[in-house]
Parts: sequence; C-alpha cells; structure tokens
Amino acid sequence: MLYLLDGQTKTPKWNGQPLFETVSATVEEELNGTFQLRLTYPITDSGVHETLRADELILCPTPDLGKQLFRVKQVNIQDDMIELECYHISDDVMKRQIKPFSATNTTCQSALMRLVEACPSDLGLFSFDSDVTERHTYVSDEDLTLYQALMDGKHSILGTWEGELVRDNFQLTIKKHRGNDKEVILTSHHNLKAFEDKDNSEKVITRIYATSTFQAEGSDEDTVLSVVVESPLITQSPYVHEARYENNALQTEEELRQWAMAKFTHEHIDSISRQLTVEAYQLDGQEVHLGDTVTLKSQKHKVDVKKKAVSYTFDALEEVYLSVTFDDEVSFTSSGSSGIHSLASAAKTILDVNQSVTEHRASKERANFNKVFDRQFERLQTEVEDGIAMAKAEGERSGKKAALDYLATDALEARVAALQKAKIDELTVSSSAWMTRLVSQQILSEYVKSLEVEADKVVIPGQHSPVFSLDRDGNLSIDTPLLKVRGESLATQAELKTISLTPGPKGDAGADGVGIQSREQYYLVSAQKTGLTTTSTGWTKTIPSLTSTLKYLWNYEKTTFTNGSTTVTTPVVIGVYGDKGVDGKAGKDGKTLYTWRMYADSDKGDGISAVSTGKRYLGLAVNRESATPSTNPSDYTWSSFFEGTELGGRNYIDDYAMKATTFSSVTSEWKKEVVEDTSSVSGVTVKMTCTKAGTGGFHRNFYDLRSRIGANMTFSVDLKASKTVSLTIGNELSGTKVVQVSSSWQRYSVSWEVTSAQNHSYVFYLKSGIWAVGDVVYLRNVQLEDGNVASAPGPSLNDLIAQIDAKADNGFMKQQLDLLTEKTESLRVDLEARALAKEVADWLKSYKEFEKNNEAVLAQFNQDFIDNTARIAAIEADLKANSLLLNFVNTYLRAGDNGVIIGKKDNSEYIELTPQGMMIKSAGNAVMTVTAGVIKIHHGVFVETLQVGYYRLEAARHNAKHLVCRFIDAK
Repeated sequence: MLYLLDGQTKTPKWNGQPLFETVSATVEEELNGTFQLRLTYPITDSGVHETLRADELILCPTPDLGKQLFRVKQVNIQDDMIELECYHISDDVMKRQIKPFSATNTTCQSALMRLVEACPSDLGLFSFDSDVTERHTYVSDEDLTLYQALMDGKHSILGTWEGELVRDNFQLTIKKHRGNDKEVILTSHHNLKAFEDKDNSEKVITRIYATSTFQAEGSDEDTVLSVVVESPLITQSPYVHEARYENNALQTEEELRQWAMAKFTHEHIDSISRQLTVEAYQLDGQEVHLGDTVTLKSQKHKVDVKKKAVSYTFDALEEVYLSVTFDDEVSFTSSGSSGIHSLASAAKTILDVNQSVTEHRASKERANFNKVFDRQFERLQTEVEDGIAMAKAEGERSGKKAALDYLATDALEARVAALQKAKIDELTVSSSAWMTRLVSQQILSEYVKSLEVEADKVVIPGQHSPVFSLDRDGNLSIDTPLLKVRGESLATQAELKTISLTPGPKGDAGADGVGIQSREQYYLVSAQKTGLTTTSTGWTKTIPSLTSTLKYLWNYEKTTFTNGSTTVTTPVVIGVYGDKGVDGKAGKDGKTLYTWRMYADSDKGDGISAVSTGKRYLGLAVNRESATPSTNPSDYTWSSFFEGTELGGRNYIDDYAMKATTFSSVTSEWKKEVVEDTSSVSGVTVKMTCTKAGTGGFHRNFYDLRSRIGANMTFSVDLKASKTVSLTIGNELSGTKVVQVSSSWQRYSVSWEVTSAQNHSYVFYLKSGIWAVGDVVYLRNVQLEDGNVASAPGPSLNDLIAQIDAKADNGFMKQQLDLLTEKTESLRVDLEARALAKEVADWLKSYKEFEKNNEAVLAQFNQDFIDNTARIAAIEADLKANSLLLNFVNTYLRAGDNGVIIGKKDNSEYIELTPQGMMIKSAGNAVMTVTAGVIKIHHGVFVETLQVGYYRLEAARHNAKHLVCRFIDAK
C-alpha cells in the first residue's frame, strides 16, 4: 500500500492517507545512481487526485529497505489519469552547497565527516555513515554541490572509496559491499523468464598512464612518478584506447606499476563490458536484491557467468521485481570532478583552518554521528528494552551485581553508549564522535580503524587529569571513583577493576529470547476526531465502512510476545469519509455506433460475405453510424483466422501405440506393461510401474530431430498416474514443460523450435519429490508432429502401410493364382484327350492364345495391383502431409465384419475385400463376386458382343431380338 504524507513530514514511521486507487507504481533504483518512483493515479469522484501536488511525500514499499519516502517532483495531469514522478527523500539535500575541503589518507567515514563540516547550512535529519576502512585521499578545491562531492563520478567520495550507496530515508550509508553472493542460479527453462545481453566496447582501455604526486619525507618539493602500462590484450584489440589514472598514496614506481596492472587483471577495463537484463521467476528460498551477485546461465545464449545486480524495476503494488539488471562492475555517475588530488592543496586547506572552524567542525561531526547513532539505536531499541526487563527479573540478585553482569551484555553496551551520547553536550570535548563507541571494545576497535581520532581524552572542567583517555593503539582508560549514567550508580572504582573489556570465555547458553508472536490490527469508525482510546467500545479486526455521520476511521495495533506480554499503539485516525462532490457538467447527447463484421477469402476482401462458412478472413469496421454493414471490402480491416497457427497432422513416431517401445530408467527403476484399452485410439495403454524408489523417471528417444533444425514441433501424449505429481515432459534439450498429472486421463502437449544439432530423448521426469515403489504412470497415443498446435493422435505413415499390408496379404494372392493355374492345366488336358487331331490342333491353338491372353491379363492385373498399391501409399503420404488422410479414410475406407470395405458410408456403392475373395455391390445388391478363381456376375448387361474363344454371341443384324452365335476364323 502507498500513502500520501504532508511535505513537511519528518519520519516514515506513520502512514498517511492511503492511495487505494493507484493504477501502477514502479520503483527504479540504480546502484550509486537514480532512485525514483513513478506512479499513475486515476481521476475519480473520490477527489484524492486533487491532493497529489508537487513537493508532497509518498510512502512507498521497496524490495530490501522497507518503506521509503519519495518527494513528488513532477505532476502530469492527463484526461483521466495523473502521472507522478518522484525522487527519493535523499534528493532533498543533493543541491546543498559544499565548500572546498580535503580528507587526506583517511577512511571513508572521516571523509563523510569532512563533507558534513564543509556544508555551510544545517543538513537537518540527514546523516552519513560508512563501513569502508580503506584509506584514500580526497581533495576539492572549488565549491561543489553535495551531490557532486558525494557521488558524481570517479572523483567523488563514493567513487574514490569505490563503495556502494544505501539510501534508507534520511540515512545515507556507503558500504564496501551492499549485497553478497547469494549463490542463486538463474537458468533458462527453469527460473529465467526473459533475457537481454548488451556488449559495450566504449569503455575499453588498453594503455594506462599512471602518476603519483607526493612529498618525500624531509623534502618540501613534490615528487612525481609516472609509468606507462599496457594491457596483455592490447595486441588482440583493433585499436588502442588510453587513459590517465592517479594514485598519490604510492611512493615507488613498482607499486604504481602493479596498481595500474591490477586495473587490467582485476577490474578488466581492457575487456568489453557485458550488461545483462533479465526477468526471472521467484523460486522458493531464492532472494536477490540490489548489490547481490548471482550466477546467470542460458544454454541458448551460451552464457555462464557471475554478475552483480546493479539496478532493478520493482512493482510497489504487487511488491515483486519486474526486472533486474546485472553488470560486471558498479558504475559511478560521470559528470563533474572533485578537483586535483595533491598534498600541497591538502596542506594549504589544513593550515587555513583556525580554532573556531575546528570547534564548528566538531559540532557538526557530533550532530551527524548522533543522527547515525539514532538510526541504529532505533533498530536495537526493542532488543535493549527486552534485555533490561530480563535484568530486572533477576530479583534474587543484588541490584549492583545484576548491573555489573548486564554491563557485559551486548544490549547494555548499546544502551550505555546511547545514554552517554545523550549527556555528551555536558562534557568538555573537541570531538565527540568516538563517545558512542565508549563501552564495547569490539565496537571501539572497529571505530578506531574507520575514523581518525582527533580527541584522545575527556577532561572534567577545572581538573587536569582525564576521566577517560584513549591512546593511538585504541586502549581505553577510565579514571573515576564511581561510574554513573544519568545519576544512576553502576559501579565503584574497585568494581570497575573487575570488569574486563576483552572477550572472555564463552558462557552458558542464555534463556530463550522473547520474540513477537503475533500482530493484530483493530479498527473503529466514529464521529469523534479525537479522544478515542483502546478501551472505547466498537473495535473490530475487520475494516468497517465510513458514513456521513461516522466519518473517521481509527486504528491501533496490538503486539503479543512469546512470553505472553502485550503492547498496543496509540489509536490514530487513518481515514476520513469524503462527501459527495458536486455534479459535473452534463455531457453531450450520445450517438449509437455500430461494429460491422464480414468474412472473405483473402486479405483484400475477395468473396466478401456475411456468412463465415468456408471463409478464411474476418473483416471488422468499428464506430459506424449505420446498423447495416457495407459490402465494400475497403471499409474493413481484414485479419486471418489462422494467423500464427501451424498445424501438422503427420505423426513422426513409429509404433505410436508403444507396444514394442522400450524405455530407459533414470535414478528410479521402472517396469513396462502393455494393457488393452478400448478407449485408446491405438487400442492399448502403456503401464509404467516403479520397482525401485528414487527421483528422475524414464525416457525414450522416439524420433531423431537433427534433420528438422529450425522447424516448429509439437509433442503430445495422454497421461495419468496413481497419485498427483508434477512431471517434466518433452524433448529434454529444448522442448520440455512441467505439467500436473492426476489420476484422470488428460492430454498434454509442448511446442518448441528445434535449435540443437544433437539427438536427445523425450523425458518423463519427476519435478520434485521421490517415486515410491508401486507408483504407476500410464501413457498412450504418443505423437510428434509439425507446427505449434497438437492435432488428434493417429498412426505414423509406416504404421499405416503396415496395416494395409497386413490386410492385403501377398500369401493369399499367391494361393489364388496357384489355384487358377491348376484348373487351367486340368482343362487343357481334358480338351486334348477328347478332340480330333485337326480339331485338337485348332483348339490347342485357340487355347494357347487364350492362355497367352489370360497370362497377359493376369500379369497386367498383378502389375496394376502393385501400381495401385504404390499409388495408394503415395496418395496416403500426400494426404497425411496435408492433414487430409483422416478425412479420406473416414469417408471411403473402413473395416467391415469380414474384411476391408472401400466405398460410400451408406453402403450404396462399394467393394468388399475378404480372405475368401472380392465382392462388388451396387444399390445394396451383390452384382459381382471373385472367389476361388471364379468370377460370378449376378446381374449384368452386355451391350454389343460376348466372345469366348472363336465363338462370339451378338444380336442379329436385322432383328435385335434374335441371338446369333458366330464362328470367328482366326485367319
């Protein structure tokens, strides 16, 4: 939820006016760069949009820093929306003027202190902190803005110490590393949703001119060192890019040379930079924020690298990342310069500072550090208060002894430091920053490393011996007979001697801590604007509705701790009822508009019609004043019904019933069974039973796709299981999909573009969990086809040919031909035995011609049968490739009770092929049969003649009613 606050708000703790109607809100942050919010809000009767003005504040959730304040900078009012561009609250001080200052060979924390001191005006609630302990030199010899000095370019404080900026409302912290290596892997086909890779050679440097300017010990003149270092890759680059670098902390040429070479070997400035922008699915246990390092893998793009998250786009309404950008290095805004780094300039700046400036600087340093401590102390306050309560519970122990024991706890260290900070103005010190680290030696050592100590003792006014003293090694001395904090006696001098500020042996495990068990929100509507308490009646956990009489929505929070104690917040008003606004101006009279819809055969509107049957294109014309559609094709915008749809139909997988198919097991082991299934298209179901528990599953190489590179393919299969499981199915290299398989049959499909030149299996792997012995997976009707739409399953071309061959058995045909030959031979012998010599010769001649003709007819019939079989196979292939085979088979070919039927479905005209022979039917009656080598014609008409051997039957020439038998001489 986003809230609107008054522009003068000084804390992000309290919610303001809820922005319930927000349409969109995106937060964009770049590491060491921009931090802004873009918000879109509708113009409605609620009138909330009228309160969205420039310089107001919006409280908005962010990914890793919680709720942050953003200042409205630009308000863009449109027709029905308002667009706001807001900048982080830290932008409020970025234009403050900073006088010239220097920080020589010091830590980043000290440099930030100098920055605060160099600001002529008070920075208010804003504070600056850092954990970067490396020592560098920063010099500014001209007036700059706070933005330029802090974070603008390589020569800013941020760039000099190479830190990473964290902006947490009024607290600005420069960290050595904002994030860490989360060991998260983003990989394609797993949690990587979108991928963009940009290579950039503009910043490539192959030759460095490195210099160092310093004053040698005992010398008043500057010593200047200069070296030239070339990249090991300079010979591989088509060009030479040069740059100058300066490091005044180095005093030998060898050190300077090694430092410059490190720019190539560690920072890789001689390599093309690579910026990756990705969108990823958030997986359980994986969390990536700005500054974190992750591993990016994309098999498709051949990427396997570690990258740092350098920017993000965050949806503040859904509170999810929209995108994260990864790069090799953190960039620093590169406009402006912090000036020349020189010891002479630094010395001049130091000499110009008088005592009054020193006191002023100490005051500002103290104020900044107090603000930093306040931010940290607020986070520890709950822990501290719980620790105090535990100390008080030790009633059987003396108060003084309990105080001494508690002094050794981390909670009291922070508490004592806080109390001393509160009394700090009562002490005579030149710098008080180190006071907040007084009690804890661990905290003190950390601070000594990160801050130049300018005050080494605390002296009570009128005394000469110090109460506290701190030497350069970080040793702390306390010289007082009695230690008091806010008037409360904690220890005498004798007891202080027993306190060790060094870590002692590890103690026994403490009692269980007290945590938060639950938080509950309570709401109440009332006519009162003030005066309600938690004891008032009517509080409820659900948000009630406001009315014109009960205008105010009150809220408080109840927190219950694990020890049974509770706390409640003070009730506050979080919402106010809005009265109905004035009526708007009456609109113009409306006009009825119509949308026309027509159909056509082409995108030009050919064959335009109001009927969609047989049409391939849809035409739309909108906002028409007439209800009657036009027939002019140019009035319409045409689009294809099937645009982007690719339909294959041909199954490339042989044995799609998987009767002979074997599967390979992975991790777990499986047994295959083939079960008859009348509901299956293939007639069977494959039952896979787990025989050895484990992960994985089974796989099979159904078809080699290496000849299909660049084609879109679709794999589909019917699946069910003995229990509900998540399975990864499909081609394991580039075409997998995770599906939920239950105990009911469901057909699943996955489409992909073939990109690999390798042959891979089709997998059925468990996505998560473990297979148990006895688990069963059922599958049937597997299909692999062209296109991106799965069609009805069916056999492959090879399966169809095998089915036809099985029905038209070559053995059966050979048997029939042998029988016909046997009968022909018997007839020849009989004729030769009964005929006279001449008659026998004539009959023999006639028979041989008959035999010759008969053999020719049989040979032609045999050849025609083979040719027709080949034609049928070719036609089937063509029809299957064009998704027409199924229609052909359903229309003309089917299985009958006795064999195969070719013909119309209504059985009016068809041919029936059976193992006993062939039968032709017309008008439902058998008109011809061929069986046992004999052709029988039940019904037929010879129009002109019928000849048997030398004898021909024909109608008489003068009287067609008479039948004449003529002898035809062969001569």
